[in-house]
Amino acid sequence: MKTNTTNIFETLKEEFTLLEKIILVLLYLNRNNQKIDNLRLTKMIFLISYDIKELREELDFKIYKTEIYDQNINDILDGLKQDGFIKIKNKYIVLTEKGIEEAEKIFKEFSERERDILEEVLDLFDGTTDDEILAVFYFKVPGFSELSGPLPKIIKNRKKLAISLYKKGKISIGAASEIAGMNIKDFMEMLKKKNMI
Repeated sequence: MKTNTTNIFETLKEEFTLLEKIILVLLYLNRNNQKIDNLRLTKMIFLISYDIKELREELDFKIYKTEIYDQNINDILDGLKQDGFIKIKNKYIVLTEKGIEEAEKIFKEFSERERDILEEVLDLFDGTTDDEILAVFYFKVPGFSELSGPLPKIIKNRKKLAISLYKKGKISIGAASEIAGMNIKDFMEMLKKKNMI
């Protein structure tokens, strides 16, 4: 008796964890072709996990100074690469054709809220420096400053970083004033003196 086993694995539907789905969709939504390496992707996922509780449950972030690390993300990236969904091109993570096909399907499953969260994070990271991202984390993400310890360069340049982020349209005036360590009125006064508003 001969059974047809040649196509059995090809017909199995891929099952992805939430983390895998978010990684694939983030890379799919990366229309501005940002250069996303492992470190930047980890920071993006760290930020996303504050809005998507279920994702936080899959992660175990370690924070040391300016670095955020999670072994789960590294393992997922290795698996996605082995399975042919992503590849590393000049140290940056990109989708393969197979990855694009799956990401399109997953994207359609995401709620509007989930899509918005991913788009907002991609927008925040697009055109921002590592120091600007660290300023957002340090002054806006609950508990980050306690976990990372003092970051003298970020603290010293907080007003400059806040102005830059606000000028680029990455954060609101309220968030910028918080990063700058000022109330909104004083922050706006400072912007007026610099002829920025």
